[in-house]
Amino acid sequence: MTDVHATLSSAQLRDVELALAGANDSCARLRLRDVEIAQGDAVMLHDAEGTDVAELRADDVDVVPPHPAGVAQIGTGTAPDLPGETLVSGAVSARRPLGHRDRTELRAAAGFARVRRAVLVTGAVPEPEDAGWDGAGPVIVLDRGDSSALAVAVARVEHAGRRAVVMPSPSDPASVRDVAEQLIADRVDVWETPTPPSSGCAILLTGLSGSGKSTISKLLVERLAETDERTTTLLDGDEVRLILSKGLGFSREDRMLNVQRIGWVASLVARHGGIAVCAPIAPYEAMRREMRERVEQHGRFLLVHVSTPVSVCAERDRKGLYAEAAAGEIAEFTGISDPYQIPSDADLTIDAAVVAPDDAVTQILEAMHR
Repeated sequence: MTDVHATLSSAQLRDVELALAGANDSCARLRLRDVEIAQGDAVMLHDAEGTDVAELRADDVDVVPPHPAGVAQIGTGTAPDLPGETLVSGAVSARRPLGHRDRTELRAAAGFARVRRAVLVTGAVPEPEDAGWDGAGPVIVLDRGDSSALAVAVARVEHAGRRAVVMPSPSDPASVRDVAEQLIADRVDVWETPTPPSSGCAILLTGLSGSGKSTISKLLVERLAETDERTTTLLDGDEVRLILSKGLGFSREDRMLNVQRIGWVASLVARHGGIAVCAPIAPYEAMRREMRERVEQHGRFLLVHVSTPVSVCAERDRKGLYAEAAAGEIAEFTGISDPYQIPSDADLTIDAAVVAPDDAVTQILEAMHR
């Protein structure tokens, strides 16, 4: 038996918070990456700040090993495998108090004074004058990690003259009523309301060097400034390397880290309701999936494959890098001596060899509103 360390996403921390409150017999089921866990191991669970807030005793472990993405590629070489995953479940115990949680005084925690009956609102809390308000019991609102949305929900409940109880939203939506009855009330009535989509969004334009990503992304930011109230942030691959990724080279490890940093910033922009337009090459399926998963914790992710053929990209290359790579003078050059994996899950594909930049931007804007 050994100690293993794992850093949790915000959604996983909500599941741990529920377990610490006593849900599911104080057990949690987590999908973890980059860890090796055996049955009986103690898994130290860290928050985003690196604090070990809880411990999970691994009672059941299911491992999916790293594996190839199985997609077509441009260029020679072998792309990195998709990361393996470990599905682990077991009893959770606290090690330290959880970090900041919104509306701590209203949250369902260990020792919560149960009530006989409560109402669970599944989505947005209706306005106080809505005809659906009746009864006098507490109203359970779900914390999905959006501080602004939670503040509005609590305010509406209190404006309606009711007591608000905040419960972390479980990762399994089908279990929400069962969890509420375990922690809060003997009987929970469910008030089904629409869940408003997050206003945040990240758009990843991926493609070979010279494919036109930067040109399209800059025009897209201009058009968004004219047509969208949200703040837009441009994270262009070359510009990001001047500050955010200063000091990184072009080894595989450094390129992976560069895209991870872009994805992290994009997720923060999405979390706060903005739009992040990202234009790195992002050649590997693994890095693009990681970015999608990170962003979709907070908002929408749109993957745009700028599929300009490598021959056209080479013709546009004013620095002669493609010719040098073809002559063997540059190692690990994407699309020549290192693979570009063609996205298997692109939301939109644009061949900038035949689609004008303005038309490409129009297609992206249309995809954003589907």
